[in-house]
Amino acid sequence: MTPLAGFVAAIIAGWIIRDPRRAAITATVPFLIVMIVQTLGLDAGYGVSPPSTVYPINGTSISYYVVQAILLAFTLGIAIELAAVRRARMPADDRAGAGRRTALAAAVLAVLTAVTCAVWVLIEAPVAHHSSTGAPPPQGLIGIGLLIVSLAALSVLTVRDRRVAKRVSPATGASAVMAGERN
Repeated sequence: MTPLAGFVAAIIAGWIIRDPRRAAITATVPFLIVMIVQTLGLDAGYGVSPPSTVYPINGTSISYYVVQAILLAFTLGIAIELAAVRRARMPADDRAGAGRRTALAAAVLAVLTAVTCAVWVLIEAPVAHHSSTGAPPPQGLIGIGLLIVSLAALSVLTVRDRRVAKRVSPATGASAVMAGERN
């Protein structure tokens, strides 16, 4: 559940906000809420993985938390890079309204997080037979794939935009991205 929630939160935050730091903070809160709900649910016997996956925190359950930290890092990377790409491509006169955009993204993510958690709590039932292999469910694998592909694509765009921005005209101070000098 957390990979898909992280992907959606990163896309919404990065697309709407356009300030990398604010996008990262806005994407982090829903991810952590969904992770807490998922962790408590797994501990109560809901979900594919057995309760020993999350508690007690020891040598066998620490991998769950390491994976969650990695997923959060991917989520933050997508939010930051998408916001940076969107900021680089927006007109200079459209830079106002950062607070309004942050509030809008936070409101959308609050609603989506509440719906996601409510649906997961209402639909999931205690599982009689947990996965003995510890493999994530299909929606988790799809979310992980989306995170990896999105971060890779946005990283390529970010590197490309930075290379173009280095070709700044010293006389005008205008960025090549803003002037429309794209390859």
